Amino acid sequence: MKLKKMLALGLACAMTLSTAVTASAAVKGANEDEANTTETDETLHIALASEPSNLWPAGAGSTENEAQIISSALFDNLVIKDYSTGEVLPNLATEWEWVDDTHCTFTLREDVINSLGEALTAEDVAYCVNDIWVELNASNDTGQYMVGATVEDEYVVTIEFTTNAPDLIEMLSWSNFGIVSEAEVEAAGGIEAATKSPTLGSGKYKFTEWNSGQSITLTRNDDYWNDDYVGYYQTIVFTFTNDAAAREMAVESGDVDVAYDMPVSQASTFAASESVQTIIYSFGQNAHLWYNMTDGHATSDQLVREAIDLALNFDSLYQVGTAGYGEQALGYFGTDSPYYTQMYTEEERAVDTETAKALLEEAGYGDGLELTTVGLQDTTALYTVIQENLREIGITLTINTVDTAQFVEDAFDGNYDLILVGEYTAGRYPTLFVFMQEEQVEGGTIVGGPKVTTDEIDGLITEIIEASDEETAKEKAEEIETILKENTIVSNLYSEMKASIINVDLKGYNTIERGFIDPTGFYK
Repeated sequence: MKLKKMLALGLACAMTLSTAVTASAAVKGANEDEANTTETDETLHIALASEPSNLWPAGAGSTENEAQIISSALFDNLVIKDYSTGEVLPNLATEWEWVDDTHCTFTLREDVINSLGEALTAEDVAYCVNDIWVELNASNDTGQYMVGATVEDEYVVTIEFTTNAPDLIEMLSWSNFGIVSEAEVEAAGGIEAATKSPTLGSGKYKFTEWNSGQSITLTRNDDYWNDDYVGYYQTIVFTFTNDAAAREMAVESGDVDVAYDMPVSQASTFAASESVQTIIYSFGQNAHLWYNMTDGHATSDQLVREAIDLALNFDSLYQVGTAGYGEQALGYFGTDSPYYTQMYTEEERAVDTETAKALLEEAGYGDGLELTTVGLQDTTALYTVIQENLREIGITLTINTVDTAQFVEDAFDGNYDLILVGEYTAGRYPTLFVFMQEEQVEGGTIVGGPKVTTDEIDGLITEIIEASDEETAKEKAEEIETILKENTIVSNLYSEMKASIINVDLKGYNTIERGFIDPTGFYK
C-alpha cells in the first residue's frame, strides 16, 4: 500500500506527551536570530536521537528525519523557504514560471559549481527528476507528484507534475529535493555508494567521514557559490544518543552544543536554567483526534462523536501535549498558516458533561459504551487524559499501545474507534487532508481512518490544493472545516511542538521543513 510509509511518519511524528507546566519567558523559539557573518575554525557538535541509514534520502528512495537534517547541509535546492517570513525564495533557480497547470519552467544560476568542479546545468536537474525522484521515489513525496523533466536550454529546465498544485514549488525546498549530477554519482561509486558517502552536491557543507554507530562529520564548503551565506563552524559533527536525558546532560557538560528533538516536557524543566538554552517551537502541525465512521463502530453515529467532543477537556489536552507552550487548535490549520480560520470559540471548547451524557442516551448508550484506541508509546499520556474525560460520561476507553509496524497495520485495517493523527498543514501541498483523500488509498479506505468522505469533501480538497491564490484557498478551506465541524468528523486538539536544548552561548537555531533543525546557521 503506497501510503503506508507516509502514514507511519504522519501518525508517529512530533506528538510529544508530557506533564503540564507553566510556559516561561526564558524559552526561545526558532528562526529568531540574525544571520551569521563570521567564519571560524571551530567545531559544532549536534546530538541526534538516532543514526540515519543513509545521507542521501532521494538516492535511497526514503525519507528519514535524521538523513534529511544532515543532507540539507550537503545539497542545494532549486528554491529555499525562509521560515522566519514564510517566503519561498530563489536558490539554484533564479526564477520560475508556470507554463500551464502542471508544467513549470526553471531558469538556473550560471555560477554554481558542484563537487567535481563542474557547472550545474539543466541536465543535472533533469537527471535528478527523471532518474532519482521519479524512478526511485515513486511511492513517497519526493517522486509521486512528478512526471519528469525536459531540458529546454543549458540553464533552463521544465518539470512536469502529476497534479495542479501551486505549492509544489514550496515542496521543492524540502531537503529530499537536493540537486546532484549524474557524473558526481558515478564518481562516488554509483547511487548505492553515494547514499552512504555522498561526496556530491553544491551545498554549504561537504561530507567528510562516517564512523558507523558513532558520528558523521561534515566540513564547511569554502567554495560555496552563495556569498550571502557565511558558515561560522568549519566542522559539524553529528552523534547519536537515543536517551534524551543523556543528550541534555552532554550539552550541560560541554561535550555537545545541541541536543535536538527533546520531549517538550523534559526540555521545559530547563527553562530557568542558566547553564543551557531551551528552544521550543511549533512547526505547522496540529494534533487531531479522528473517529472511525465505518459501519459496525459506535463512532459512526454522529451523536456519539458529538458526545465525545463535548466531553474532551481541550485545555488539559493541550497542556499535556505541549507542556503548556502550545495552544489549543481552534481550527484544522495551525494559527501560523495563511489558511487558518478560527472555527471554534473557547466557549464551544468548554467541557459539557451533561449534554454529552444526554447525547449518548439519545444514541442508545445510556447504560455505557466501550471504545478502543490504538497508539504508540508516546501517545499514552494523551490517551490517558481522553480516557478519563470519557469515563465521566460513561464511556470506557481501552488504550492499545503497539509498536510502529502494528500501529500502521491497525490504522489501515480500522482496528480502533479513535485515533490520533498529526497533519502538517503549513502549505497546500498535494498531501493536504491526506487522511481524508480516498482516491490516494488502495481499496477506498481513508488513511488514518477508516473514515467516510463524500464527493463534496473530495471536491473541496482538490479546489484548496489547486487554487491559484491564497484567498480562494482559504475560503474553500473554511468550507471544508465547516463540514468537519457540523458533522464532528474530527476533533482539533493542539499545535504540536518541537524542543531542543542548546549551548547557552549559541545562536542561529533555524529550521527547515517539518520543523527539522537546520545545522548550517549556528554561531556564537
